Amino acid sequence: MIFLDIDGVLAPIRRWDRYGDLDPACIRVLNDIVARVGADIVVSSTWRYGKTVAELQAMLEAQGFAGRVVDVTPTGAPGSGRGDEIAAWLAEHDVSGCVIIDDHGDVGPLRTHLVLTQPAHGLTDADAPHVIATLVRPITKG
Repeated sequence: MIFLDIDGVLAPIRRWDRYGDLDPACIRVLNDIVARVGADIVVSSTWRYGKTVAELQAMLEAQGFAGRVVDVTPTGAPGSGRGDEIAAWLAEHDVSGCVIIDDHGDVGPLRTHLVLTQPAHGLTDADAPHVIATLVRPITKG
């Protein structure tokens, strides 16, 4: 399972006052990863707010994404972080491996499953081997 942030991962942030559009090069890298390992996507990005899984799937497909969005992480209590939301999702689902692709490192104990992207560049070919290696490692809960 790939927990996917969008801003800074698929949509590079090139100016502090304007978040970017989805970048075809970043989507191509994600497509390559998904094709190689057969992983599905759980959207952990703030882009999930107010959107259904089907809407997120359609939005990504319109930009060339060839994989499958299967869910979104739950919205945590005020003050909870993205790592807490991902941990809550993992507690309810049985998956053999996961990777978190994000441009922020605030995922708590799940940091061993994090591949950190550079926000100005997003997901790159250089990130792909680390994403795949992380994805095939067993999940350590707790």
